[in-house]
Amino acid sequence: MKKLLAILLLLLAVAAPAKAQEAEQIKRRAAEMVGQLGDYLDYMADKDNSLKNRENNKKKALNLFIGKGEAYTIGGKRRSAVSMQTTSVNHSGVKSTPMDRYFTNLINLKYSDVKIKTTEIAKMKVSDLKRISEDTYECTCYIDQEFIGYGPDGRPRYHDITRKSVQCFITVEQTVDDPEYIVQLGNVTATHTERL
Repeated sequence: MKKLLAILLLLLAVAAPAKAQEAEQIKRRAAEMVGQLGDYLDYMADKDNSLKNRENNKKKALNLFIGKGEAYTIGGKRRSAVSMQTTSVNHSGVKSTPMDRYFTNLINLKYSDVKIKTTEIAKMKVSDLKRISEDTYECTCYIDQEFIGYGPDGRPRYHDITRKSVQCFITVEQTVDDPEYIVQLGNVTATHTERL
């Protein structure tokens, strides 16, 4: 009996680090997807890029999200399209906009140019994974997003930084060899904004 117990404890000790390592890989993948979103946001906002290319990047960015900007079902529950929350030091309150419309608004901002910088992937904080159904997990990536809107003279007219949290859904799909983890982004929530 003691030998059997020792073997079980040894197996658990070996399996635990593997599961922890797997969870860290999944969290890293979620951070990479959020980093990719940051790149798309900056590209869509940058007036140096052609309108056609910015519109193409909008489509690519929507593909990062669960439902691709449309209503979706997860964990057996029907949910409305994902949204982006925005805040401003010039206005009180938080505004929530469906992602598709947010991207269109971003492309059409009236500034002469816009730059958006997002926390580097290696510096993002990611919450622990939380199981929401048999094959679906959720985590949250925390980022800082810097926004600079330039006037015709090339000088910043508006400059702030907003702390945001990005909901991430991870679906496990069994393949012939190993499970595959599909990461899709969810709602983006704004928690704090300050002028720079």
